[in-house]
Amino acid sequence: MGSIAFIGAQTGDEGKGVRVGYYTKKAVDTIQESYGDSEDPRVLVLRWQGGANAGHTVFLEGKKYALHQLPSGILIPGTFNLMGEGVYFNPRKALEEIEALKKQGIKIDTCNFGIASNAHVTLDYHIDLDEAISRGMTGHLSTGKGIRPTAMDKQGRVGIRFEEFLDRAEFIQILKNRFPDGMPKGVSYDSFVDSYSAERNVLSELSVLHSDIMNNLSFKLVVGEGAQGFQLDVDRGLYPGVTSSNPSIVPFRADVLAGVVKMYESSVGGGRPFVGRMDEPLETKLREFWGEFGTTTGKPRGLGWFDVVEINNAIDSSEIDVLVGTCGDRLEELAKIGEKVKLIVAYDIDGKRFDRWDKSFHKRSKLYSAKPVFEEFEPWSKFFDEEKGKLTSNAQRFVDRIQDLTDTEFVAHGHGPEIKDVLDLDKGLIPNLIM
Repeated sequence: MGSIAFIGAQTGDEGKGVRVGYYTKKAVDTIQESYGDSEDPRVLVLRWQGGANAGHTVFLEGKKYALHQLPSGILIPGTFNLMGEGVYFNPRKALEEIEALKKQGIKIDTCNFGIASNAHVTLDYHIDLDEAISRGMTGHLSTGKGIRPTAMDKQGRVGIRFEEFLDRAEFIQILKNRFPDGMPKGVSYDSFVDSYSAERNVLSELSVLHSDIMNNLSFKLVVGEGAQGFQLDVDRGLYPGVTSSNPSIVPFRADVLAGVVKMYESSVGGGRPFVGRMDEPLETKLREFWGEFGTTTGKPRGLGWFDVVEINNAIDSSEIDVLVGTCGDRLEELAKIGEKVKLIVAYDIDGKRFDRWDKSFHKRSKLYSAKPVFEEFEPWSKFFDEEKGKLTSNAQRFVDRIQDLTDTEFVAHGHGPEIKDVLDLDKGLIPNLIM
C-alpha cells in the first residue's frame, strides 16, 4: 500500500482539493486498469486536521462543489474517505454538507465515508464562545466556526468525541461534568442533546475506528489531504495568526509528501505579517478578476507574490519531496495590465538580508519590519501551451527559478479550475506508488 500526502505550503487557499481530486482519480483509474474493476473502494483519502473552518472548491465535469469538512475524494467513485481523528468535527455542518452533495448527485454512505470515533466534536456552544471571544478583537479574526474553543476543550480534557456524542446518556453526563452549573443560555442538558437527534440518527452508522481504516490492506493507495497551510500551523506557522491544528504534520508515513503552492499567494485572516503583499490597487483589481474570496468565510483574501523564503521553510520543516503548482494561469492577467511577475528571493530587515528562515522570525514582531527582495520576470499571456503540451517560455523561466532556489522539483502544474486541467510532469508518480 503506497501513500502520498498533500499539504499547503503557504497560508492556505493553494488549491489542495483540486489537486487531491486529480491524483485520486488518476489512482482509481490506474488501479482499475491494472487490477480490473471492483465495487470495493481501493483508494483511501484521509482528511487529517482542521474542521468546518476550512474549505476546498473543486470543479469536476463542469460542476462546482464546495467542500468544508468532507475529503475531496468523496467526489471520486472508487474511494473511501475518512474524516480522521485529528479533525474538529461539526455534526450540524457535516449533515448539511452531506445533504447538499447528495442533491448534486454524489453518493455518500458507509461504503465510501467514515468519521473517526475519537474525532472531537464542535457544538453550538463552541461557536457561541468563538463569536464572543472574537467580538471587538482586532488582528487575527476567527472564522467563527468554533474551532478555537473546540481545540481548547480538547487540550483541556473536557471535549466530547464523536462516539460519545452518539451515545445520548454519555453525551448528557459529559455535559454535566463540563457545565456543572448548567448549560450556557440556560438550556437544559436534555434539550441540548435532543437538538442533535437528527445528526445522531444519520451520522451514527458512519463512526469508524481510525486505525482500522488506515491499516486496511485492501487499499492500494492512501491519499492524505491537509486543510489550511503551513504558515497557519499552530506550532510552525506565523503565530499567533494561526489555526488550532497542524496542517504541516502528516500523521502517517507518507512515501511522497507534496507541497501544493500557488504561483502567487493568497490568505484570509490577520494577526500575522504578510511580507510580500501586493500594493493595494493591484491587489483589489486582481482579487475581483480571480474571485479571491474564502470558500468557507466569503472574506476577501489578501494577495501577495510567491515567497521563496517562506516556501523553503515549509520544505525544510515538513520535508516536502515535490511541489505541485496551481493558478499559474491566473497570472496571465498581469500581461493584460502591463505588470511584471515578482518573486520574493529574500527579506531585508533593518539592512540585513535573509535568504532563509531564521530563528528570530519566531518573535512575532520581527517580520513586520521585513521588506521583500524581488526578482522580476516578464509576464506571460498564456501559462500553458496546449498544442505543445508544456509551459510557455516566460512561465517556464519563472518556474525554473523557483526550482533552483528551493532545490525541489514541480511534478505538476494546474492551469485551470477543473480537476483535469493539469500538466502532469511525472506520470509515473502514482503508478509507482501503487505497484
